[in-house]
Amino acid sequence: MALTTVKNAGLAGSIDLTAKVTGTLPTANGGTGSTATTFVNVASNVTGTLPAANGGTGVTSYTPGKVGQLVVTQVADVPSHITTTSTTPVDTGIARTITCSATSSKVLIRFYTGMAASPTDTGVRFSLYRDSINLSSNAYNWGLYRVEPSTGGTNYSALNLEWLDSPSSTSEISYKIYYESSSGSAVYASQDGSQYQLTCTEILA
Repeated sequence: MALTTVKNAGLAGSIDLTAKVTGTLPTANGGTGSTATTFVNVASNVTGTLPAANGGTGVTSYTPGKVGQLVVTQVADVPSHITTTSTTPVDTGIARTITCSATSSKVLIRFYTGMAASPTDTGVRFSLYRDSINLSSNAYNWGLYRVEPSTGGTNYSALNLEWLDSPSSTSEISYKIYYESSSGSAVYASQDGSQYQLTCTEILA
């Protein structure tokens, strides 16, 4: 059988892949080594557990948390300073109530504010209260913004804090923001003209 040489001119135009291409393209030439491809139907053909060692999670199903409700207290333009020189926690007046639908629910609390501190060796300490209970009673409370003595002028900063609480209650709960000065110098939980937002999200079990 004589061999036929196909020149470039013979490849002009297009090749009908549905009728003119047969055989197997080896993997060394960019093929798969297979003459046919079977696609997996993920919806019906994938079952079982892929071990964690093979990139899986080791579980066969997921039960993601669901949002029950989201409530927000927000002021877009604070009319006057929220300020104190107290070295013990005082109420900022920023609060949000929520009533969970189940005792197994958790509450994710997010707080944002534009705060400040005087140019001294001081800090603004924030605390989160659930009703009368301080949830963040540790050395630094919920969050601490510290100003070193060498810094000149009043220092401003945006503050974002989060807390995941398990109130185990279906009664109305009030989450409140407290703050204090670490040295007795003036600190600001929010400046006039700035904004704050307190968001409470119920996470269902």
